[in-house]
Amino acid sequence: MDETRVRDVPDEDALDAQIGYNLRRASALALNDFSVEMAEASLRPVTYAMLALIDERPGIRAAELCRLLGMKSANMAPLLAELEERGLIERDDHAEDKRVRKLSLTGAAKAAMPAWRLKVRRHENRFLQRLSRKERATLLRLLRLIWTDEAE
Repeated sequence: MDETRVRDVPDEDALDAQIGYNLRRASALALNDFSVEMAEASLRPVTYAMLALIDERPGIRAAELCRLLGMKSANMAPLLAELEERGLIERDDHAEDKRVRKLSLTGAAKAAMPAWRLKVRRHENRFLQRLSRKERATLLRLLRLIWTDEAE
């Protein structure tokens, strides 16, 4: 019989006391639930985020979208192509600089966006159901402290 012994590890060094481990576990749970909620729309967190920002900022440039999402242009290009092929975004030439393309949602994506936002809200409510409204606000504030620049 194989017995598993618990090693004598200081509490602060235990795996379940590590922030990264807990962030990864929470992220995996969130991603799985998001995938289930958005399966019909075939949207992943990154593609939803792109569409949501384009919806919030019609005419946004791809470079600005990359900056806001913390992505590299090389990673964004195939995702933009995918969204364009699916008929969800349009890329229009900038009036003053033909090298720049402005992004906007298609009519179909604009019409679908309220339902998608509702699905994401449902997902977050389910994912965060154990937290009070105040705890959710605190979690959001703390997470933003981790990833935002001090200058923002």
